[in-house]
Amino acid sequence: MRIVIPSKNRVDDCAHALTLFPDALVVVNEEQLDLYKRLGCELLGHPRTLAGIGPLKNWIMDNVPDETLFIIDDDVKLLRVAVGRETRSEVIRDPQDIRQIVENAAEVARGIGAPVFGFDQTGGDTRKFNPAHPFRLSGWVGAQVGIVGRAIRYDPNLRVRADIDFCLTALLTKRIIFQDTRFSFVHQPRFTYRGGNALSRSGERNKQELAYLKTKWGDVIRFRRTDTTLRILVKVKRRADQKN
Repeated sequence: MRIVIPSKNRVDDCAHALTLFPDALVVVNEEQLDLYKRLGCELLGHPRTLAGIGPLKNWIMDNVPDETLFIIDDDVKLLRVAVGRETRSEVIRDPQDIRQIVENAAEVARGIGAPVFGFDQTGGDTRKFNPAHPFRLSGWVGAQVGIVGRAIRYDPNLRVRADIDFCLTALLTKRIIFQDTRFSFVHQPRFTYRGGNALSRSGERNKQELAYLKTKWGDVIRFRRTDTTLRILVKVKRRADQKN
């Protein structure tokens, strides 16, 4: 399995991400290779013209040969574990422990035939963790996406909401993904943090892509706005629920 960290204009954030994933491959615009060399990590430059999550992750899949990839955003801060904790999740920063957790999820995904795997997106909120359901086989993952094989491709039209579409494509074709809800990577705020994909994350672009997803996927995707965020809900029957 190969850990891949795409990065743009975030050398310091990427340096922190490498403390969690010291053997990661960092993918940057070829114009920024010199800027990132001081990190002392393995670097791979992508073409200057490449922009947006969908096109970039397709390029990574085409240019990194490992069968299993774990692509994680460069603004990752830490990993939290909610299982066995009543009031507050525990922080995990040890890179060997983190690597083993990701490897375990990848192994489960390969074993059950899931082309996509990942972790919870609640930031380790123990109030939202159900110990009776420590994993999910449908839904979507984002900010970090595990990919097994190359059967699924990203929609190149999506620069902001591409991970949702990628997971829905996996569910359409394979009827299964693997999400370990015991663990949650914590990242910087998605739509307000500087650098990275921020130039593509305008409010108008986000609205356009949400409308595009709704047109493309219909009733299987729903949007629920709260006081603080927009929740994107995916409802797809699991493989075991399909009629022969």
